[in-house]
Amino acid sequence: MMVCMQILGYIGSPSQWFILAVVCLVVFGASRLPDLARNLGKSLGILHKAKREFEEELLKAQNPTPPPSPAADAEVPEELKAQAQAEQQASQAADKSPQA
Repeated sequence: MMVCMQILGYIGSPSQWFILAVVCLVVFGASRLPDLARNLGKSLGILHKAKREFEEELLKAQNPTPPPSPAADAEVPEELKAQAQAEQQASQAADKSPQA
């Protein structure tokens, strides 16, 4: 990319761009220039898409998702289940009791 920018840096004035356009017309012809520009645009689109996909894959490889912890898969003991159920029933009973 830097090489391209350096080359374009030398072609800066409008007269130089005009000369470049005339040379392109002479070399490729007026009928082929739209086709060349269209194909160049498609190629650049494909290149940008491939670059984006490569960057996404690179980020995925650098930051893999951690595997789930074994504690998350462990079963809850029956004592804790019973205690949680009793607390839930107690809170429901307290909500239903009339308040003075």
